Amino acid sequence: MALACVALLLGLAHLLNAKPLDCEPLVPETLDNATISKVLGKWFYIAGASQYKPHQKEMEALKNAYYFFYPGKHEDELQVTQVMRFNETCIVDKDSYITIDRSNSTMTMKGPHEDGTAQLLKSNFEDSLIMYHIQNTEQGISLSARSQNVSKEQLEEVKAQAACLGFTKDDMYYTIAEAICPLEDNDGDKKHPSKGEPTVEPTAG
Repeated sequence: MALACVALLLGLAHLLNAKPLDCEPLVPETLDNATISKVLGKWFYIAGASQYKPHQKEMEALKNAYYFFYPGKHEDELQVTQVMRFNETCIVDKDSYITIDRSNSTMTMKGPHEDGTAQLLKSNFEDSLIMYHIQNTEQGISLSARSQNVSKEQLEEVKAQAACLGFTKDDMYYTIAEAICPLEDNDGDKKHPSKGEPTVEPTAG
């Protein structure tokens, strides 16, 4: 279940016959030192869509996920810790890492279960992490954020990019804030992150 959150993170089936006329090409972020530094830390997996059937099954079962990016042991490498709930089962993965290829702005997840490659897309929001996933010839997209409570604008941004890839609104899978799993430290103590309601922040006016 590799990056379910990240390899989902780092990759449904119902494609539109035509993309919206106002679609613009998806623009990847340049993976320089400044960008890599910004992605370090904790992220909550919010939503995703994929053409890759194994990822579709994972997304259906994935109720909640959050993960941490840490500096890796080598240059252009990130260590990853993932905490995921698949239906009623909590899984902690501390054995995955990401290699960064600056030449084509890709991030490749290496894990015990499955590998996945993705590009980090430009976003209007500093607290959004939008990933374009490439699994063989099949595409996917995902949204992660610094908080479980995302704004309507953050959701609309990723939905618009998903539509440009041919996904409908029914193809998107969303996580549930209440289903969050605790993260156990080395002493076995459970640390509970924020259990905020899975709501969209109200817009001004």
